[in-house]
Amino acid sequence: MIPRKPNYRTLRLLCANGAGMVGFLLAYVVGRDFVLALVAGGVVAAVGYAASSVVVSYAGG
Repeated sequence: MIPRKPNYRTLRLLCANGAGMVGFLLAYVVGRDFVLALVAGGVVAAVGYAASSVVVSYAGG
C-alpha cells in the first residue's frame, strides 16, 4: 500500500469554525444585529479557513 499524506481537512474546519464563532460573537456584541453578525461570522470563517494553512503546516511538521 502507498502511504497517503494527510490533508488535515478536519483541522482546517475546526480553525474556520472557531474563527467564525468569534467573529459572530464580536459582531453581535458590537452591532446587535443578528443577520449582520451571521454575515460577519461567515466572512471571518472563510478567512480562518484560508489562513489555517499556517496551522496545517505546523501540524505537518
